Amino acid sequence: MDNDDSSIAKPERDDIEALIERWWAEHFSGSPVAQVTQAWNHALAAKEELKRLLQNVTSATAKE
Repeated sequence: MDNDDSSIAKPERDDIEALIERWWAEHFSGSPVAQVTQAWNHALAAKEELKRLLQNVTSATAKE
């Protein structure tokens, strides 16, 4: 079995952000979290941090 990862498609940063945004809209819009400003702000900050972390991962992977 060949362990060469060069043929594996790496996700693009825009694809990952779009996936996160779609997931966010499906799970949080209109939810109980959306009704409590402090909870919404906390969850939104966590989502943005996740996108930032994944951007760093995909950027590092793209350089390989």
